[in-house]
Amino acid sequence: MSILEINSLKKVYATRFGANEVIALRNVSFTVEEGEYVAVMGESGSGKTTLLNIMAALDRPTSGSVLLNGEDITKLPDKQLAGFRREHLGFVFQDFNLLDTFTIEDNIYLPLVLAGTEYKVMNERIAPIAEMLSITELLKKYPYEVSGGQKQRAAVARALITNPQLILADEPTGALDSRSSDELLRLFSQVNSAGQTIVMVTHSTAAASRANRVLFIKDGEVYHQIYRGTDTDDQLYSKITQTLTIMMTGGDKR
Repeated sequence: MSILEINSLKKVYATRFGANEVIALRNVSFTVEEGEYVAVMGESGSGKTTLLNIMAALDRPTSGSVLLNGEDITKLPDKQLAGFRREHLGFVFQDFNLLDTFTIEDNIYLPLVLAGTEYKVMNERIAPIAEMLSITELLKKYPYEVSGGQKQRAAVARALITNPQLILADEPTGALDSRSSDELLRLFSQVNSAGQTIVMVTHSTAAASRANRVLFIKDGEVYHQIYRGTDTDDQLYSKITQTLTIMMTGGDKR
């Protein structure tokens, strides 16, 4: 069952004074099945960040549609977008986006507080998530008191606590060292194994090789995609590297 459907997505930006147009996305179509773990890769300027922003309802396409469980989020009124994102989407950012004046616990609670959730419900939700992510002992600390890897685990907990239909991750390992990156990716796999759908935008071949499918964007279009199948992480890593080499040398892989 498809949880996310991207149909003929196009995004055109006008330059200053409208003299020229920049086509960020040309004609992007794909689906994401419920419970999938998809990595999106592409060079800087390929359109992958624009795609992520549109999937996150942070930007609107020039044309095309984005259906989340059958609802076209591109048609939602502006006044409904913040609530929709809070209720249906979870976000994990490269720079964590934690508030230093809040404890780790309060940072995780934030989307539920904004939704007016009762404290009893928040407290019931955080306990199993914190245990799964090994941050129970960190909940009363502040972001500046913990490591980058621990901050990112807190960000994952904040994304999970709303029980989102979809988690969108933007370069989640970009600010982490290799050990913390590996731990975060292990946690992503664990969360996905529990049924959570994840779409991750990344430059990292190592990060992408942990996903179940890798989608490549080039010049605003879907260039190629690789399914894991029975491949190991190392085998998928090799296939990703080969595809990226073909992309950079101008080969036609589609």
